[in-house]
Amino acid sequence: MAKRKWLRCLPEDAADAARRAKETLTELRLRADRPAQLCTADGDRFLDAPISAQELRGIAVRLMEHSYYAREDELAQGFFTLSDGSRAGVSGTYVSRGGEVLSLREIGSLCIRFAREMPGCAQKLTELIAPGENLRSALVVSPPGLGKTTMLRDAARLLSEAGWNVGIADERHELAACLRGVPTLNVGPRTDVADGCPKAQGMERLLRSMAPDVLITDELGPEDVKAVALALHRGVAMLASCHARTVDEVLRGFAGPMLGVGGFERIVLLGGVPGHIAEWRDLSGEAGKCAND
Repeated sequence: MAKRKWLRCLPEDAADAARRAKETLTELRLRADRPAQLCTADGDRFLDAPISAQELRGIAVRLMEHSYYAREDELAQGFFTLSDGSRAGVSGTYVSRGGEVLSLREIGSLCIRFAREMPGCAQKLTELIAPGENLRSALVVSPPGLGKTTMLRDAARLLSEAGWNVGIADERHELAACLRGVPTLNVGPRTDVADGCPKAQGMERLLRSMAPDVLITDELGPEDVKAVALALHRGVAMLASCHARTVDEVLRGFAGPMLGVGGFERIVLLGGVPGHIAEWRDLSGEAGKCAND
C-alpha cells in the first residue's frame, strides 16, 4: 500500500480503513449520498458517513490530479487510471449522440480496483501450458472475482523469466497497470505491453511489431473472436480469460469457435478460493483436477 499516495485524496475514514485492510483489500466503492464500501478477501463492509455528490466529484478530480478534461476519453469508456497504474471505474450520467458515448457529465459512483501481485500463483498454470519446449494455448475461465487477471499477470512473469517473449494486450490497464507506457507491476523482463487500446488492435500491433511467442489478454468477449483466431493461425500461443462457471458453459458459448484444433487447446477452470485451479480439460479429451499444492 506504500506506493498508493493517492489514498490521501480520499475521505479520511475511507483512507484509514483502506490502509488497515492492507493486502486483503480488493475494491473500494464510493457512491454519491451513500457510505463507502470496502470489499476485502474477508467480506464487504460499509463505513458510517455518507459521501455527498459534491464530495465525490472532488475526490474524482483529485484522483485525476486535477486533469478532469484531459481524461475525457478515458471517462467516456468508464474508467480512468490512477498514479500507480491502478484503475478506477466510474458510473453516472453520460452524454451521448447518435448511439455513441461522448463524455461523462456527472459522476455518481467510483470503483477503485486494487491490482494484486501474487508471485507463484500461476506455477500450476504455466506447467499446464508449457510442459516442454512448446507452448499450448489455454483459456482460463471462472466467475468474476476468482483471480483470473492475477493469475494471467503472474503467468506472464513466469513465462517471460523462462525465456519466452510475451506480448500483453492490456485494454483495461489491469494486467500490467502501465503508467506512461511502463508497467508498474512485474510482468517479466521479456514482456511487451500494448496498453489502453482495444484487444484486437493491441494483439495485431504486438504480432506485427514485437514477434511474441505468446500473447496474453483478459476477459475475451464475442467481439474478440476474429482477432484471437488471427493470432492463433499465425502460430502464436495464446493465454486468455473469460467469464464462465463451468467448462461445458465455455464449450456452448461464444468461445466455442476458438476451441480445438488451431485454437485454444486447454480450458483451465478456477474455483473455490481465488487463484485455485479446480480442473482443466484438454480438448483432445484429457482432463484433470489440480490440488494446487
